[in-house]
Amino acid sequence: MRFVPVSQKHLRLPALLAFAALIWITATGHWTLASWQTPVSYSVDALEVLARVKLSGDAGFGILFNKLMPHLGAPWQADWSAYPMPDAIVFIVFGKLAKITGLIAASNLALLAAHLAAIATFYACSRALGHRSAYSAAAALLFGFSFYNRHRGLSHYSFTLSYVVPAQFLCAWLIGSSQQFLKFRGWRLLCFATAIATGTGSPYFSFGFCQLLVLALIYQAATRRERSNLRVGLACVAVLAATVVATNYSAILRLYEGEHAVLERNYASTEIYGLRPIELLVPPPAHRWAFAASIGAGYAADTSFKGELFFPYLGIVGIGGLIVLGITATKAAIQRRLGLRPSHAALFGWLTLFFMVGGLNGLLALTGIDLFRAGNRYSIYLLALTLFALASWSSRRTRHLPIWLTTVFAILVTMIGLWDQLPRRAFAADRANLLKKVSDDQFVAGQLDQQLPVGADVFQLPVVPFLEQPPVNGMDDYELFRPWLFSESTRFSYGLLAGEKALRWEKWIADRPVAEMCTALEKTGYAAIYLHKKAYADAGAALRHQLIALGYKQIVNTGDHLAFALHPSSSPVLPDVSADWLADPWAGSTNPPDDLQFLAEKGWFKIERNNADVWRWAGHDATLSIWNPASQSVAVSIEFSVSTFRSGELTASMSDRPLWHVAAGQMPAGMVNLALTLHPGTNRIYFHFTGPVARPSAMDRRQLGFRLLNLQLSR
Repeated sequence: MRFVPVSQKHLRLPALLAFAALIWITATGHWTLASWQTPVSYSVDALEVLARVKLSGDAGFGILFNKLMPHLGAPWQADWSAYPMPDAIVFIVFGKLAKITGLIAASNLALLAAHLAAIATFYACSRALGHRSAYSAAAALLFGFSFYNRHRGLSHYSFTLSYVVPAQFLCAWLIGSSQQFLKFRGWRLLCFATAIATGTGSPYFSFGFCQLLVLALIYQAATRRERSNLRVGLACVAVLAATVVATNYSAILRLYEGEHAVLERNYASTEIYGLRPIELLVPPPAHRWAFAASIGAGYAADTSFKGELFFPYLGIVGIGGLIVLGITATKAAIQRRLGLRPSHAALFGWLTLFFMVGGLNGLLALTGIDLFRAGNRYSIYLLALTLFALASWSSRRTRHLPIWLTTVFAILVTMIGLWDQLPRRAFAADRANLLKKVSDDQFVAGQLDQQLPVGADVFQLPVVPFLEQPPVNGMDDYELFRPWLFSESTRFSYGLLAGEKALRWEKWIADRPVAEMCTALEKTGYAAIYLHKKAYADAGAALRHQLIALGYKQIVNTGDHLAFALHPSSSPVLPDVSADWLADPWAGSTNPPDDLQFLAEKGWFKIERNNADVWRWAGHDATLSIWNPASQSVAVSIEFSVSTFRSGELTASMSDRPLWHVAAGQMPAGMVNLALTLHPGTNRIYFHFTGPVARPSAMDRRQLGFRLLNLQLSR
């Protein structure tokens, strides 16, 4: 690998970035001030990113240490300590900028900055590797505006910040191959800065950089054994690890403490979201070329894996680089000169083998290390490798040609690549719809701020946890952020993670009769109740009529939003969210605390029904609670049918006292009847299944062990 200093004479970086900004503005249509107030995306994950920008702007650098969100989870505070939030510094910068430009304009500037950073880093690294400036500029533009970066966009903003990837390769090659460079302070600082920047970003990129560093250290230790290189490499690993821990310490601590996992991951995810090499070549259905688009549409219709399709697409030029890479490696193998230098082909093979479906990443997932499930997200590494390889090959092949000729050739390649990768301009109707949604949300936020007291609490329906939830009728995930994004002072109930106890009370009160719900909300101090219309089949009409009949004043009815003012108590009393009776009701419908009732406390999957039959599945262990509201003991009888997915032994115990036992293969055909004496409060029955658990189907990720059917209780 050849390394050369990057001279200011050949850098021309400001001109390149100005040209890149012009390309982005042209592609997105941001030519007017009004267009900068129109988001590129405004649904699902993009809303979560906008929420993080707003939160970071409000909290500033305090968000690095305090993950309590005072304007969410009202009347409590949403605790996001268990949720890793990468790129905090970037979000703080653009959050503060949003205070000046507005949230939407700041998000557009953040996107532009991500593309420019990727272009600048790739160009600088390519020049440091000795590539001709024209080819470096072409490759940098195609990397920055790749299909991956353009379509990750705002929704996957931490992956759009792929500027660290070219620097990671440069650092790995410096550590693994250079002889003198790492003896100079500047190159060492480059490696350490890359480790810090990577560690503060997406954990996916940290995992990728760690692999590159380890491979570089192994190669250096097996060949030259340059002490400076080994020291810098080991120091980079240490800096990377320390930065990752410092950035994500609260989430790591929560996992260590055994808190509820906020990100559900498993082996099946590595198949759904794994890297499929064919997708490096398959263009998207929205491609400009009709023939290419038909290939993508056919693939989307035929594939059984409906994960993040088409993001790995390398583009025409990237595919050309892959062909060059393959031909070069094959030719070297035939001539018996194939080695690990240059390492483009070797690293391409390693990363593909590791992250492809059924690859080494899948083996890690089987052992429980499944955090990096989406192997397709590492396709940006493969693109960087192919573009580096193509720039290197072109520089060698045309080293005797004049600069003007190589520049013309590079411009032609860039034009073809950008035509292939940049999307068509959005239709005017699409942009108008986005702007209408934003305008509605701004109006709703303004109305709530004006008509409610400063700092008022708003209860939001439907009640759903924050983070990676399925749609509710027509309401997508994170849409409950929308009325808060533009609010100045109002606090909202949405934002609690799935493991928060306060969420149990929110779900319970939302399921009570409307009059009872409103009275309890007012006692708690809520000043308004908000409905997201898309979550209801009737757009909330039935609930609206009930609230009007109860005499509540409608203050918002715009777009997807509906809100009514409540009469909050002057001396609000917060409910006891730790009460045992707030656990998940066995049959799905909530009951008042003075009812004798079953609760699915731990280990049970969601309720299932079929006509008159009601059941729940569990894995190996599950806890069934019986709530006794009386002040004295009560004698009861419980009945249920039981079955197992695979043959195994099932036992039930209560207060360390065996209640019931059945051996493998001897499950009773009829009803099981148990006579119990319930003490006041919570009485727990612990079930333990010793047989194997299994998934019921390829699309069902649950690991099923045993089932209780038609559970009944009588005094």
